[in-house]
Amino acid sequence: MGETGGQRGVWAYVEGGMGSVSSAISKAALEAGVQIVTNAEVSQVMVDENTGKVQGVALVDGTELHSSVVLSNATPYKTFVDLVPANTLPEEFLCAIKTADYSSATTKINVAVNALPQFRCCKNINPEGGPEHMGTIHIGSESMEEIDIAYKEAAGGFSSTRPVIEMTIPSVLDKTISPPGQHVINLFVQYTPYKLSEGSWQDPAVRKSFAERCFSLIDEYAPHFSSSVIGYDMLTPPDLEREFGLTGGNIFHGAMGLDSLFLMRPAKGWSDYRTPVKGLYLCGSGAHPGGGVMGAPGRNAAAVVLDDLKAR
Repeated sequence: MGETGGQRGVWAYVEGGMGSVSSAISKAALEAGVQIVTNAEVSQVMVDENTGKVQGVALVDGTELHSSVVLSNATPYKTFVDLVPANTLPEEFLCAIKTADYSSATTKINVAVNALPQFRCCKNINPEGGPEHMGTIHIGSESMEEIDIAYKEAAGGFSSTRPVIEMTIPSVLDKTISPPGQHVINLFVQYTPYKLSEGSWQDPAVRKSFAERCFSLIDEYAPHFSSSVIGYDMLTPPDLEREFGLTGGNIFHGAMGLDSLFLMRPAKGWSDYRTPVKGLYLCGSGAHPGGGVMGAPGRNAAAVVLDDLKAR
């Protein structure tokens, strides 16, 4: 999967961080005459009770924005359960949305360090960064048995004793995101249940303990990593849900198993970006082909909207 610079099956870092993707999209939109309004939380998608057609959106502050076309980039659950009036949707469709798998056991830890990790397996020390720092580094996944144990612990409501960690160090290539001599390290960590059997992710002590557990595991492969940490930000599944509206903390807007891909995404019979509410379209990762930084759901949804507008 993926394509960069014409090469298939590869990926790249975005200069300036992932926010640069959003900035580029917004810049293109503004140049095309789009008006972008931020800090404008939507409270409800307005639907005509008689015709079943979308009428626009109502904001939390009471403002109503009227439109015959609305595209939702929120999760299917957020869109159809929280924003669309329940009496406007077919029972079978709503049931499918509510019972879809939004579970997630991933945590993101963004770390600031004052030195690059130096791995035991590398003979040469590269304080400025070598090839071992430029790709994806997997830690704690020495065997399928280890991964299985980590998963089963989370399935029982406990964060993994030895988590499976995917590490990337974008600042080795992108000098715009960290001061000289310091680096940004991203940790994609599994497995952390949404709801813990003991304790809570809201407890600072629980959060600190898990972060330090991850750092200690990295120490086994890169000695003194823990002592190089000068700060970190941790996003557990509940954090991802609260801050970004990701139902269940699932970064893909729902599981991407075979039962929820292609014609089954977001629900059987509704994979063409249209929804039971005429004029309301789903354009995010909850639509085909799913999650990942590719823009395909949005591009496809936009094409469908244009076709429907031409047919009016």
